[in-house]
Amino acid sequence: MKKESIVLLGHGSRRSEANDILKSITEIIKSKLNGINVECAYLEHAEPNIRDIIEKLAGDNFESIYVIPYFLYSGNHVSRDIPEIINGYKEKYPQINLKLGDHLGIDERIAELVTERIASVKLA
Repeated sequence: MKKESIVLLGHGSRRSEANDILKSITEIIKSKLNGINVECAYLEHAEPNIRDIIEKLAGDNFESIYVIPYFLYSGNHVSRDIPEIINGYKEKYPQINLKLGDHLGIDERIAELVTERIASVKLA
């Protein structure tokens, strides 16, 4: 069986409570992806950072690593910084199938969640 891992990548914050949100969503995703390794990592301000996680997974002989940016917008981090990091590791570890997925962006399901939040505040 192919050894593969998902890395959920968040921005990172100096506030640990903010970073705990990514850890919690990572656990939820793990439970839905039965048996697939899922890690969380941060771009900056928090540990583990994306570089440490990729090095760890490479050292653990993962054949495929899929990085999913947990970002709403395609700002500089999504359009430039993260691809640069991933491309650097593709060069360093050509034997690993390292792929960068899309950020969250525009999605009907996010709009539904926001609509639920609107309803909850109107009803409060």
